[in-house]
Amino acid sequence: MLQNTSLLVRHLGSSYAVSETEDIALKSHVRTLASVLLAFFVIAGAQALNAQIMDSIHARVDHSFVIGDQTLPPGEYTFRVSINPDESLMTAISENGKTSAQFLVRQSVDNHTPNHSELVFRKYGNTEFLSKIFEVGSKDGLAVLEPSKQEAQVINTGQQALEHSEEQK
Repeated sequence: MLQNTSLLVRHLGSSYAVSETEDIALKSHVRTLASVLLAFFVIAGAQALNAQIMDSIHARVDHSFVIGDQTLPPGEYTFRVSINPDESLMTAISENGKTSAQFLVRQSVDNHTPNHSELVFRKYGNTEFLSKIFEVGSKDGLAVLEPSKQEAQVINTGQQALEHSEEQK
């Protein structure tokens, strides 16, 4: 059986007694409100990220490149943001559907507005890593969230990347 003990609450210079039952109810309301606010900000953030690239981007890549821990061969690819609840997931799939990669992305803003969709790569020696994607006419794009293990190893050796973009028509 719950005892009706009182707690002394001090709020902005005022003091008042609250029963243990009222205290439990108040904590429950606070947790519910916190959950609702968290859900709101997650959904709002996901929608803002999704708004960065609205359409699929079709690209021809003339060299092999790395996304995450996968090396993709040269070819035609479609890049699209997932329609799943996790809007920070992007998929690259080859034209023939045999090669694909999924990777996490974050918002990226460039200092110029591309006339064509652009893929941005970081090149170390003969290996190129996908870095960013921009849709035609928008400074807002998406960047690969984290470097792959392979790129992190190259960075740790002290090699400097040559960053370049490839416009898609």
